This record gives sequence, structure tokens and C-alpha cells, in this order.
Amino acid sequence: MLRWVSSTSQASVLDLAPDLIILELPASGGTRSAQRLKRHFQAPLLVVCHDGQAPPDGADVSIVHPWQARNLVDLVACTLLANSPHLVRAGAMLLDTETRQLQMGGVIHHLRPLGCRILAELMANAGRVMSRDELARRVWEMEDGDVTRALDVHIAYLRRQIEPQPGHPRLIVTEWGVGYKLMLPGG
Repeated sequence: MLRWVSSTSQASVLDLAPDLIILELPASGGTRSAQRLKRHFQAPLLVVCHDGQAPPDGADVSIVHPWQARNLVDLVACTLLANSPHLVRAGAMLLDTETRQLQMGGVIHHLRPLGCRILAELMANAGRVMSRDELARRVWEMEDGDVTRALDVHIAYLRRQIEPQPGHPRLIVTEWGVGYKLMLPGG
């Protein structure tokens, strides 16, 4: 949701829980407004400065006038992505663990809960072989119990969802006798 607040002195601004704050500085000053916003909110602060004006302390990102709308949109998207705890990126793969959506090659794949957790672990460890036991422990969050066969079943289902040729996987590969590895294109 987008909400416009014209002044930090408005009482309602303290009731917000923004994902990102965009602050346009006046031609001179604005440092106190930036500091006040950073003190009250955990959200990243994107500051719009005038030419020759330095961004205030506390600004996470800044853009200088004159700017193109496309540049601002790209900067907002990158800032949100960099500060999002539920987004996992590996190569050209982007996984939203909150919505369980994988964006890859211009296609959005909707994953099941366990498939999403498995893929998030593999993406966080891309290029590294994860043993079946280690992967199962992290996904099921338990020390005891043999769930490696269940892991194999979920890996097979995940491959059917995201691999172009599930019978000949190129993304989620098996290291026989060890475990699984996420291979990134070109890696």
C-alpha cells in the first residue's frame, strides 16, 4: 500500500509501519526530518536530494534531482529487495518465501510450503552440495527422525515444477551418496 504523508509532524505518521520511506529534502536542511524518521522506523530511507546537496546521515539510499521516473522506480525496487527478509536470490532465481512464489526465466512458479523451504535452503547454499540429512534437518527443523525419503519425494515434485526436463535435472542435481546441489546457469 502506498501512502502519502506531507509532513513528519503529522501524528498519524507514527502509526505507520512502512516498508520504505521516501523523503524529499528541501533545497536546504532536512537533516532533522531524516534523523526523526530513522529514529521511529526500521524501514530503509530513500532520500531525494537537490543537485550539490549531500544526503543526510541515516539515509540508506539517495537520488539527486533531476531524475527520471524509471530511475526512481528501479531504486525503490532494489532497495525493497535488498531489505526484504523473505526474498532469496540465487543467480536469476528470485524466491519469495512469504508468498511461496519463484520467479525464474520470466515465469512465476507457485510452490508448496515444503518445496519452498527446500528450495530456499538450496538457493542459500547454491553451488554447494548439501547432504540429505543436513537439508532434511534444516527443512523439518528436527534432529531425530528419518525424513530423507520424504525429502527425496519433495525434491522430485519440486523438479517437476521448475525443471524444463525433470527426468534430466540441470538445476537441482543429485550428488549420489551425498545429497543435492542447486546449480546456477553457467555455474
